[in-house]
Amino acid sequence: MRTSLPEILEESVSLVQSTPEWAARAVDMKLQQVPWPVAHVWGDRDLMVVAFRNLVENALKFTAVGDQVEVRAMDDGRHAVVEVADTGPGIAPDELPHIFDELFRGQNARELPGSGLGLALVKRIVSLHGGWIDVRSRIDEGTVVRVSMPLTEA
Repeated sequence: MRTSLPEILEESVSLVQSTPEWAARAVDMKLQQVPWPVAHVWGDRDLMVVAFRNLVENALKFTAVGDQVEVRAMDDGRHAVVEVADTGPGIAPDELPHIFDELFRGQNARELPGSGLGLALVKRIVSLHGGWIDVRSRIDEGTVVRVSMPLTEA
């Protein structure tokens, strides 16, 4: 189904911020508007909300109050690109290849609630929609999760 990625991202952030745990935390949304807004993507709206909600919750979970979380979306004419970025503690380089493995929990995550299934689920949802996901991270600086999904034709 043809769906609006900005609407999916807005709903995902709204759902996260509707929970008491994250209600007071700010998420800065930067959605491409110039020279055109982000185009539509093909996919299951509910599954995409699950994926992006998970990414936003992770960004908030791994940042302290006062740290920054941004959700950015743009398109390059062929793909919509969404980045969920934070200024948290970062992910160790030796753990990066494993973060999408089921049940994997990095050193920074072991004291926090979670099952180790979230990022594996996100990767599967993105893959089912013909997209890809990758992560860049720097210790003590933050993490950027980048999702790319094919655009629908106008």
